[in-house]
Order: sequence, then structure tokens, then C-alpha cells
Amino acid sequence: MAKTSTPNPALDKEAIASRFGARANSYETATPVQHAMGQYLLDTIRRETANRNIDEILEVGCGTGRLTRAIQALFPAARITAIDISQEMINHARQQVAGPEYRVMDAEAYLELPDRTFDLVLSNATVQWFVDLENGIQRMAAALRPGGLLALGTFGERTFQELADAFSCAYRKNQLTAHNHVVPMKSAKCLRRILPEAEIVERDVVSYFTDVRAFLQSIRDAGAVNSQADRKSIPKAVLRDMSHYYKSRYTAPDGTHIQATYHTCFMFYRRPDR
Repeated sequence: MAKTSTPNPALDKEAIASRFGARANSYETATPVQHAMGQYLLDTIRRETANRNIDEILEVGCGTGRLTRAIQALFPAARITAIDISQEMINHARQQVAGPEYRVMDAEAYLELPDRTFDLVLSNATVQWFVDLENGIQRMAAALRPGGLLALGTFGERTFQELADAFSCAYRKNQLTAHNHVVPMKSAKCLRRILPEAEIVERDVVSYFTDVRAFLQSIRDAGAVNSQADRKSIPKAVLRDMSHYYKSRYTAPDGTHIQATYHTCFMFYRRPDR
């Protein structure tokens, strides 16, 4: 079968693990959008699993255990396997939620040969960090038992579109070759091609910050900074002008905040019962 998406071998997995691990204590406070995404996943899972036995659950990218706790409460008798690439995140999750089997490992590596099948596979705000998104999602679907449910949330290509535009303007002003400082995200159309049978839901969430500095700090506090292996440093003039363009183009209607778009995408797929 021909590939429908291009792998991203430039992602630095060690950098991803290190940056998220360093923010284990600040992550939950810094990620209200990811929390809302988890709530939407949870609500849909609750509805879609009514009157179904859920004995085995795999959570891909459990982070601090925020969603793990809610899933455990929803399915108290289920066996939960929770995977994360960061040791620090797993340590935090283990302190918050006892019971699941935690594994510190790259989820893509685990999905190549899972040790069992699952009634529910879920993931929130993780698969955008996959090197090979298509293979990873297809492996998640393949790990389902007959009738099992895949539920994942991720970010789409419009995420931080304001920041990307402001950087582009700043590079043009300084007559420099532009570099992408925003983590590239796949489109909802790409997700549909990967798993055509799945339901895809898109929601743009606009958040507001006091200024550009506060917005960038929120990204750092979440650990979600650019982790491309070929990432470039930002010239001081470009950073200065980016902030100017951002404020001039994307000030909120109240005139005192700037806006940032999070393009949230959700995928729901049920494996046929037979």
C-alpha cells in the first residue's frame, strides 16, 4: 500500500523526552487545551463503550497521568498499560495514579510489536510527535481486539498559524532565508487518508495571552518546543520583529491580548466485530 503521509525522520526523540520530562511539574497547568481535548475524548469513549466489556486498555503517551486517572475511574476493573517516552513523566504519573502498568519507551517502537491486543487504545496530544504518523496510527488500529475502539486527539496544521505567519514576516523584513520554528502538523485530510474508516472531528480553539512572551512561555512550560533535529537558532532581529508582527496582526478584540489558534483533531475508529 502506498504511503499517504511522509515520515518525519528529523524529529529528535531524545530532545522530546528531555523537554517534556523537564516540564513534568508544570505540564498540567500549562496545557488547558490538552485538558479539554482529553475531556472530549473521555466523553466520547464513555458514550461509545456503553454496554461493552473493556478489559484491556493501552494509553499511548500518558504524560503526567491526567487522562489515565479518568480512564481508570471509568473502567476500574480494566488492565491499563500506559506508555510514555519520558521517565520523569512516568514517575509523575505513577505518583498520581496507582495501578496501571507503566512503561518508559518510545510508543512507536512498542506499537511495532505489542505484547497483546486491547479493547481500547487511546492517545491525547502525542501522535504529532511520531516520526511515521501513518504507520503509528495503523499499528494502533491493528492492536485492537474485534469491536475495540481507537480514540485519539492530536493537533492539525492550523496550530499556531499566527506564530508561523509572524516569523515569516520577520524573516522577509530582515531579508533572511526563512526557517520553520513551529512544529509541523499533519492535516485532517491526511488523517482521513491514513484510516478512511475512522470518524475525524476538527475543532479550532483560540486561546488568549497577555503578550507574545507569555504565549511562548506557555509553550516552553508544556515542553512542546520545536524538537526537529535540524532546528535553527532564531536571530535576535527576527525574534524582535516577529513579536512586533504578531502583536500588530493578531491582537484580540479586547485590544489587550494576543490570540493563538490550536487546531485540534480527533480520530475515532472501531474495529469490526468480525
